[in-house]
Amino acid sequence: MRRGYEVSLAGSPAEAETSLREVLPQYAVVDLRMPGGSGLDVVRVLRALPKAPQVVVLTGYGTIGTAVEAIRLGAINYLTKPADADEIEAALQGKRPPPMDDVPSLDRQEWEYLNRILADCTATSPRRRGA
Repeated sequence: MRRGYEVSLAGSPAEAETSLREVLPQYAVVDLRMPGGSGLDVVRVLRALPKAPQVVVLTGYGTIGTAVEAIRLGAINYLTKPADADEIEAALQGKRPPPMDDVPSLDRQEWEYLNRILADCTATSPRRRGA
């Protein structure tokens, strides 16, 4: 509350959906990895609200693929941890992030691609779907 925001917390996508029945936020900071699901599920729910909030996605280990997916779903920004309060507030207000000084190496891009493929395969495997 030091910065003048009233804050509600949700530890999972299900808790977030329950919380949204009581409070419709103006801003939302969503962690990509959450118990019981993905923060991207929360972004989908938030952006479907009649008055969708500004959404920023945080992650401990970001990839180009998840950043693109978060923005495609309606997040206005995607920050990697550690992100301080000033960075998060600027992102919520739609301010541009500082320019990237480091371009991902080819090894990094290859690693991200392989992780995205593995994640896609895991999400569509029969065992994952409960078959």
